[in-house]
Amino acid sequence: MSEQPVLDISTRETLSLIRRTLRQVWPYRYQVGVKLILSLVGVSVVLILPWPLKILIDHVVMSIPVGEAPTVYPPYAQWMLDMMVGLSPMEIVWTIVGMSLVGIVLIGAFGNGEAGGSTEGYLAEGLDTATKSENQVNISDSRVSGLLGYFEYRYQLRVTHRINHDLRSLLYGRLVALPMLRFADASIGDAVYRVMYDTPSVSRVCYDILVTPIVSFYAIGVVIWTTNYSFAAVPSVVAIASLALPFVLLSTLVMTGITRRRSIASRQAGANTTATVEEGMSNIVAVQSLGANKQQSETFEKNSAASFRRFRLFEFMNVLLAGAQGTIIIGLVLYVFYDVATAIIEGRMSAGDYAVLYGYFYQIAFAASAIGAIWFNLQNSLAGMKRVYDIIDTPTDTQHFGQHVLGEDLRQVTLDGVSFDYPDGTQALNNINLTANVGEMIAFVGTTGAGKSTLAYLFPGFIQPSSGRVRFNDTDQSELSIEYIRRNVSFVFQESVAFDDTVANNIRMGNVDADDGRLRQAAETAGALPFIEDLPQGFDTRVGQSGSTLSVGQKLRLSIARGLVSDAPILVLDEPTAALDPETENALVAALQAERSRRLLMVIAHRLSTIRSADRIVFIEQGRILETGSHDELMAIENGAYRRFVDLQVGTVA
Repeated sequence: MSEQPVLDISTRETLSLIRRTLRQVWPYRYQVGVKLILSLVGVSVVLILPWPLKILIDHVVMSIPVGEAPTVYPPYAQWMLDMMVGLSPMEIVWTIVGMSLVGIVLIGAFGNGEAGGSTEGYLAEGLDTATKSENQVNISDSRVSGLLGYFEYRYQLRVTHRINHDLRSLLYGRLVALPMLRFADASIGDAVYRVMYDTPSVSRVCYDILVTPIVSFYAIGVVIWTTNYSFAAVPSVVAIASLALPFVLLSTLVMTGITRRRSIASRQAGANTTATVEEGMSNIVAVQSLGANKQQSETFEKNSAASFRRFRLFEFMNVLLAGAQGTIIIGLVLYVFYDVATAIIEGRMSAGDYAVLYGYFYQIAFAASAIGAIWFNLQNSLAGMKRVYDIIDTPTDTQHFGQHVLGEDLRQVTLDGVSFDYPDGTQALNNINLTANVGEMIAFVGTTGAGKSTLAYLFPGFIQPSSGRVRFNDTDQSELSIEYIRRNVSFVFQESVAFDDTVANNIRMGNVDADDGRLRQAAETAGALPFIEDLPQGFDTRVGQSGSTLSVGQKLRLSIARGLVSDAPILVLDEPTAALDPETENALVAALQAERSRRLLMVIAHRLSTIRSADRIVFIEQGRILETGSHDELMAIENGAYRRFVDLQVGTVA
């Protein structure tokens, strides 16, 4: 896969992506609200925890009488000091121990909260965008441990899974509904990458916007208020607590643009690598038969190296950010603690205040870094969301059609002056006029590239005319719902498709309500019954990935059976006899003759034995219908296009 040009996202588009992602998670606003409340409770507990340690240092270690320390306790911690009034040092110790035991059960280890530690859940990951993105599906954290932390962790994990499941399902549903031409120049591997590794970005955006800033500003606000209330004796404490956030924010602003571009580049390179694996394994027979193993391996190595290189360039920005923020925070803390040491020596503060300030400045550093990293981290997350929305915004087949259904049986399909141009401007069909009736068998004939398959794709709505109309009875196809069209037009492709499921379920995809007798009849008509009965479990035998246990001819017969089991009044078969032996071909042609009584059969064929049996032959050349008629009628045209085609076929066989 060649490297794609690296796209960028403007600031305006970034804000638009944020709004759209928030709308995407809006159905989970109450669940996210519960997560927010749990996080606020956890932060509140963390902010209270340093005060019991201050009590131990001041009133047990330093033997300061309760109530005589120079620091004023904030109202949310005053109740703990009041409990210690009149207690001896050992009684204070045992009281704190008792409180700690209760705290360990509820919120985990005492030091965990004081240090601002958190319970986080991640799978093992590598140093690449794919596995790091995949981990966002399982993102969950809590500022505390114990029962409260466990509940918050499990609750958020469940919400995260549901949010990601909804987006993955939405994206996959859009992918399978995209027009077939969308995948003519797009990699399946890229689609896999978007579903698996781009969608998890929604979790990060959700929590970065709805939870992280509120919790962090709350923590910073409490710390600033507490420093004003309790530590006004040291003005630098209040000043530095107020300045930490803007300093950290400033360090991220200069990095956002380049970070966003590097994130997009990393994701594109990862998608290229996935696409290379998909293409190589999908065409493994061709790779090995052509001796292209080395060439394919070299292509993968090149794309894989590019993926890791681009990820390292992105990760370098994270290193720079962490270094800048760490330098700022450490510098501020060192300055403040010099002033605090001076205040303790002068008696304006107590030794226990070190414990509180240590915990509080850790919280400021933690919260300020989290806020400062929001815009930075969003660059990576929104790069993934853009790739997701690019697919979601691509018009699907449904958007090209209406919502109506015919109130009568489908009897006729008409093409009125239909032309079709591919996106690159190549004209495939030119002014096609054709009427086909249920009860007919029509063969589309012509040389390779004449436009036969393109013409056939019009009937099930795989493509839409560039000009002209397709009518079902007297109703324009574009007014009908795509579900109705696909239910009434069954298509059997030249390249047979089989799924890793049982034979019965593969056939039943044509009609989920078909009973065993209907399956058996369809298989017999398609000439598939003999080989099915020879399989170890018959109809219950699994056929392997892409039907790997079946031959090309067997997969073709399975596909034909899938089309025959359908109740669709229109059945289109693209080269149904190409991989069949003469005996099976004759049986199939005879079966199709019987099916003709209740269907419109349209067959793309090259074999004369199949073509001769058609009621009408439509000969196509360079996207135009040159001749229409039965085999005998067209052969009677001297120097006719069909006659020349047949003569060439016979001469080739001879």
